[in-house]
Amino acid sequence: MASLTIETEKRLADIIASIAEGEKEIEISRMNLTENRDFEPFSAFKFLDRLGIGFISYMDLQDFLNRNRIPFTSQELSSLIKQYDSDSDGRLVLSEFHQFTLPSTNNLLRDLAQQRIPSSRITLDIEFLLARLFDKELSFQRRLESLKQDLASRYDFSMISAFSLLDFPSTSFITRDKLYSFLRRNGKLVYDDDIDALLRRMDIDGDERLSYSEFADSLRAQESRITSSPPRRSPSRTSPLRYSSPLRRTGDSPNRNGSSVYQNETSMRSSFNRTSPSRMSATRMSPTRSSIRSSPLTVVDESELVSIFFQQINLERDLNGSKKDIALCSDFTLIDAFQMFDINDLGYVNEYDFEDGLISLGLRPSREDIGLLFKHYSTLNNRKLTYSEFGKIFTPKEHEYIRIMSSRTAFNAIRSERRRVFNADTTFKLTKVLRLHLETEAVAESLRHRLARRPSFSMHEAFQAVDKDRNGYITYDEFQGLLEQHGIFATIKDVESLMDRYDKDRDGRVSYSEFLDEVTPKSPKKY
Repeated sequence: MASLTIETEKRLADIIASIAEGEKEIEISRMNLTENRDFEPFSAFKFLDRLGIGFISYMDLQDFLNRNRIPFTSQELSSLIKQYDSDSDGRLVLSEFHQFTLPSTNNLLRDLAQQRIPSSRITLDIEFLLARLFDKELSFQRRLESLKQDLASRYDFSMISAFSLLDFPSTSFITRDKLYSFLRRNGKLVYDDDIDALLRRMDIDGDERLSYSEFADSLRAQESRITSSPPRRSPSRTSPLRYSSPLRRTGDSPNRNGSSVYQNETSMRSSFNRTSPSRMSATRMSPTRSSIRSSPLTVVDESELVSIFFQQINLERDLNGSKKDIALCSDFTLIDAFQMFDINDLGYVNEYDFEDGLISLGLRPSREDIGLLFKHYSTLNNRKLTYSEFGKIFTPKEHEYIRIMSSRTAFNAIRSERRRVFNADTTFKLTKVLRLHLETEAVAESLRHRLARRPSFSMHEAFQAVDKDRNGYITYDEFQGLLEQHGIFATIKDVESLMDRYDKDRDGRVSYSEFLDEVTPKSPKKY
């Protein structure tokens, strides 16, 4: 259901092209720094780590930037740290510092820099080049955030529509070829190194394609992000690109004889690598090997299942944001919204009335997409939505927003005026919520088909992989535990959104039949 205007599509292409260009410029700065024979990354790391405690904090970077008169805002510096902070602890350890400073397009130079002999201090030339690298990254974050805010303000933009536009034909992933096709269609001159740069910056799991989660995380404006959102998914596959990128490898240096300074470096490196699980390879994703062996799924299949969970979390997060927007509209009530579609006062909304209401709002989805939405929200699965079921379409998760909506009095307009009861801004936001719902269910169905196409994937084994205590039910803690095992530290609302999707009878746990109902394709149409 990709429905972006030509202007919005052009701005989306501008952002994606800017990401590639910005990453290439930063790579040049990495090369300039690393080519200097006086640069040794561990010495530079120690120089920034003022307290000598094994990591670089926000305050360490703030002090360095101020000393070198590099302009920055707190948001820009936080974005820089987040870009390279693999375990989302708000600081950079040595392996993450390697990802920031060492080049990805020249492995020989990268290894050479790590073989240099450490020193107790760095030269003024190295401090200057390091400051220029930080300046380049901060400038890039500044430009990119402005473009993101501009795109997010477009009336027809939604993250799901943007992803669907690039993901054509739909496979639930954006491949190299799809990136080429989209950028060239929008007048961008693209080469292999541009796509390489894009994937280094956006492809977190190193499989040389973009999932919805990776795409949305890269393009979502800072102000719309949830500060406690989960970190990016840990890599589940290896790829040559990942190991050549500063965003994809830890960069352990070869063994070398040296002083006690180097011995400390070796100890710190091994310690930091152990504490950065989200950059480990597939065989090291979980805390222990035994935990992988105890799962009935293969490592690849379990990683695929966790990827589905994470993408569902991201879809629900975007959708909940639009629900909060309409909840703040002073003239919006659930009763008036329901009556827009229950035009004949039947006490429920059927698929035909719903489609008719959507058409009046300028939306023309397929019957399959409407059917998917009804199957998700209709408790009896009878192709009808009662008032309470319909209300869930617009109700945010946060109780304060629910209280705001419930405090208003409905207009209860006459039939002829029901579809004109809201002002233009509220009608626009209502339409956006409905469009996002339809797109979310279409993407969710695409994910179901993706699982179904895996020849060795067993739904029963997938259920057992989450049901750790084998009691026949999946609980909140078990969802959260599996996500954490794969490096995804989800918030309470994130896990609750998963429970809401799978727990059909709202008893606080997910049975096998409920799990099977959610992961089994619901439409014969190929998404």
